[in-house]
Amino acid sequence: MSNSKLFLNYSIKNLSADIKKFQIFSFFILILFLFNEGFAQDTTSSLAFKKNRPRTIRGGFFYQPDLSYQIWQQFNLIREANAGDVLAQHELGLRYLLGEGIAADTIKGAYWIHKAAEKGLTAASFNYGILLINGWGVNWDPFAAYKYFLDAANDGMPQAEYIVGILFTDNLIIKKDLNKAYYWIKKSVKGNYEPAKQILTEISSKVDTSKIKLDNNIVSNKTKKDTANQKNNQSLPNSLGLVLIDFTVDQDTTTHISDSTLVDDILLIGSDDLNKELGLKEKDNSIDSIKKSGISSLLKFADSGSPEALTFIGRLYEKGIYYPKDIVAASAYYVRAIKLDSPRSPFLLNELIKTKDYFENLKTNIDENIPDAMFVWYGIHSLGFANLITDNDANKLLQNAASKYYIPATVELGLNYFTGKYVKKDKQNGLSIWQNAVKFGSVEAKVRIKTAEVYGEIQSQSYDDAVKDLKDAEKSGSVLAQVTIGYCYEKGIGLNQDKGEAAKEYRFAARRGNRYAYDQLKRLYDEIRPPDPMFQVN
Repeated sequence: MSNSKLFLNYSIKNLSADIKKFQIFSFFILILFLFNEGFAQDTTSSLAFKKNRPRTIRGGFFYQPDLSYQIWQQFNLIREANAGDVLAQHELGLRYLLGEGIAADTIKGAYWIHKAAEKGLTAASFNYGILLINGWGVNWDPFAAYKYFLDAANDGMPQAEYIVGILFTDNLIIKKDLNKAYYWIKKSVKGNYEPAKQILTEISSKVDTSKIKLDNNIVSNKTKKDTANQKNNQSLPNSLGLVLIDFTVDQDTTTHISDSTLVDDILLIGSDDLNKELGLKEKDNSIDSIKKSGISSLLKFADSGSPEALTFIGRLYEKGIYYPKDIVAASAYYVRAIKLDSPRSPFLLNELIKTKDYFENLKTNIDENIPDAMFVWYGIHSLGFANLITDNDANKLLQNAASKYYIPATVELGLNYFTGKYVKKDKQNGLSIWQNAVKFGSVEAKVRIKTAEVYGEIQSQSYDDAVKDLKDAEKSGSVLAQVTIGYCYEKGIGLNQDKGEAAKEYRFAARRGNRYAYDQLKRLYDEIRPPDPMFQVN
């Protein structure tokens, strides 16, 4: 699929300024997942450990041995780093990154952490991997990052074991191998790393665990570890947890989508405001326990183009929670979600289609000129769920629904004219239809217009304005806006060119089920893939 047809298929927070002394920071890989615990190393020679043992807190980005220095100690730290003290080099790098007692300088921070990593300091290897995989202070290089993560994993670091396991699941850096993924994540679990426990459950069902034996005798030759100071009691928020998505799953495959899965998908969007309004937490949520006052915000996300919100609302209609039970309305939301690559809605819609008298009831609604029903039958046909009508009949249903000011049908009709599906291709007509939808408040139509501008399909008056609108929509859950922002970062359109940020945006969208985003992410990796056999994937 060409970049120009992206619309067919559809922050990072600043490093915390509130860095307190005497604290250990946790790890945060924003492309992949959130780390929430510390990993201590034993030393008595470094300035970092002369007075205080490490402890852990929530909320940081990098592992730090100790920040117990006073400002007057900075000179000694720099002197020790220049003299080759590996722990001082690592500490100095972190201080540059975090601006703790030194003017923040990401490039200098990366330089010193790299120095420590090259000398085999486990935490430095891990942290330098973080910098490489995000392109912070260094050129974006996920392949080099993998080698540093693997070094730390081979030293027995639970966080590194976890990330190496994760990288065996997505077929981007290294060839997908769920057995190896299980091996490393299981080792992380044995190291009592809480986030690994959640992922292990997902992977266990996909491998023959009886054939995988762990090597429990890996001992670091580089550094000693203080296991007594490891505190692995924090959990991985669902909003940033790994979601294993199989893009090849057939829509007729028997599966079960639980309500708790749909709740977790809402958390995956990562909107603290939405989660608060719905009363969602990281654990123990149910679909019928959400706050009714949060439904309006959920609808805003749905109308912006969030497949998770669309699917969730569809489920509410299907079960009659907060809304009167309405199978047609539920189906309409599922169709809209599928159009945005929801990994859940195909199964849910298929289950509805199989219910007794489904099509008879749908036809009755169409005879009564209900636009939702017209849109649903069009959607069922265009998505290939059933071939009970012709393309021409499907297009007539869509036209009729749009003529009744049913916004989802209007957005879809504009897309069809823009791409030439079921009608003669007419971009100007498609644009006009979207512009009318925008007048009626459609955020999704606005996103499609701005996406077309970014990809050069229509003339843009201002890329800066387009990016602003897309970022606003991304905050409201639009997966199309998220992918387009990734493209803007990749090409430097309205934003500073940044391959690391582009990869981050593509990855988040891919984790949400967007196939196009995954293809773009894979392309980014392939463009810099080294010839090393280790990194050859299918």
